[in-house]
Amino acid sequence: MYLPNNLKYLRKKAGKTQDGLSSEVNIGRTTIANYEAGISEPNVETLRTIAKYFGVSLDNLLSKNLEQAESSPEEPDEKDLMLRGAFGPPKPAGYSGIPRIITVDNSGNDNIVYVPVKARAGYLLGYGDAEFMESLPTFRLPGLSNATYRMFEVEGPSMAPNVLHGDRIIGEWIDQLDKIRDNRVYVVVHTGGVAVKRVVNRLKERGKLYLKSDTIAHRHEFPTLEIDPEDIKEVWYGRMKISSDFSEPAEVYHRLADLEMDVMEMKRMMKDGDK
Repeated sequence: MYLPNNLKYLRKKAGKTQDGLSSEVNIGRTTIANYEAGISEPNVETLRTIAKYFGVSLDNLLSKNLEQAESSPEEPDEKDLMLRGAFGPPKPAGYSGIPRIITVDNSGNDNIVYVPVKARAGYLLGYGDAEFMESLPTFRLPGLSNATYRMFEVEGPSMAPNVLHGDRIIGEWIDQLDKIRDNRVYVVVHTGGVAVKRVVNRLKERGKLYLKSDTIAHRHEFPTLEIDPEDIKEVWYGRMKISSDFSEPAEVYHRLADLEMDVMEMKRMMKDGDK
């Protein structure tokens, strides 16, 4: 399908920036950027809007390289479009090599999308919807580049004490499921929800992934989950944790601190006695 190249070519030919085109066709700038990058695909109604704006047929927009040839045959009727498929042959089933939607800044760099707990239900349904993804907060952090990252808020005590309720996990996109390493922390988006877990990869041996919790105190509440690969939508490898928790130091620290104070007091008393 030639839509990504054609859209970029037609936009530049018309002298429009992504922002300028966005305001004229009422499509989000990030959505247009995703169309041009081939990350997401518009529905038929949006295709009609784009084709009408640039004065080309749907057939040309989708199936011809307009930068090389400016031919404009008759627009196919609805029946032909349905039979041929608006986006060419169906894509093979399976885990995607890239996220369905990414957002970029004005320089074209990937943003980190933040998924708070309150947005989890929507994310499970809308992770492939450009408009929903545009509604989520985005940011960038130094040192996180050359990959696609997403940040998820942690809910519940299942990963305590290593990852606590309210912590944020920044995950790096995993493009192949067989790259998942045992006993590392991942964010797994699957048909049952969004899970922050330690993963055991048994795809070769049993065709399964196992999602484990770290908690000891609540282990009866969080049994190991067995996940089929066809139920997995996204996997993000935990690269960084952001936490506002400043836990009390361990008991041994208190004992050492008390001992240190006692030694200092003894030295002071000995010094005073020598006077």
